[in-house]
Amino acid sequence: MAYCLDANTLIEAKNIHYGMDFCPGFWDMIDAQAQSGALFSITQVCDELLTGGDELSAWVEERKKDPLFIETDDTATQLVFGEIAEFVVGNYSEAQASHFLSGADPWLIAKCKTIGATLVTKEVLAPGAKKVKIPNICQEFGVSFIPTHEMIRILGNRYILEEAH
Repeated sequence: MAYCLDANTLIEAKNIHYGMDFCPGFWDMIDAQAQSGALFSITQVCDELLTGGDELSAWVEERKKDPLFIETDDTATQLVFGEIAEFVVGNYSEAQASHFLSGADPWLIAKCKTIGATLVTKEVLAPGAKKVKIPNICQEFGVSFIPTHEMIRILGNRYILEEAH
């Protein structure tokens, strides 16, 4: 099983749970799992994160040619994106649909659907939501989704305490 990272998983990791200064093991895990093919994100997420002007954008800059970020320009992903766009336009307000379709989120879902990957996101299922939510669209298109901590458990990663010097 491959896991695809939403931008919010990396942003939240840096800002809250797995800060680069105190949990380097998380970031090493991302690199190792990307090298093994178990974990990836897409170039649209890379582009979004590069605009941050912070340590995360610097980290992403070093990896933009790395196997962590893959393309979505293949025909299968393009076709699924079209299906997602059609569904979103038909089921949400024009403003919500436009906002959702202009970002990386529909591409994440399309790529996961195309290759059978699980999407890793901090968003949660929100039945009946007026705002387009990743889990709602994943559910509609049969794409699995999980939070970051669940992916870490499944991959068998552990972060061990190291005393500060």
